[in-house]
Amino acid sequence: MTLEDCIQMVMQEGGHSRPESGPSGGMVDVLSRWELSGGLWRVLDLREDWIDIGLFTCGGAEQVSRVSGARTSVLRDFLSGRTSSED
Repeated sequence: MTLEDCIQMVMQEGGHSRPESGPSGGMVDVLSRWELSGGLWRVLDLREDWIDIGLFTCGGAEQVSRVSGARTSVLRDFLSGRTSSED
């Protein structure tokens, strides 16, 4: 599968071309949908009250986008100590 095929699959299968504008469900919804559609996510920067997460192609080789936001209790529960969708 080519990089273009992978990106196209993720975007069509529930991902977003601009996930940082994300759905009303917030970052957890963005990350869940990205993962379900075959994409990978990785924590890029983690602070007490803020988090930056990279959204990667299904092979994990290229970052497609990034989401950033407050570390809410819902997001903390979703991550449960994970630093990537591969954990």
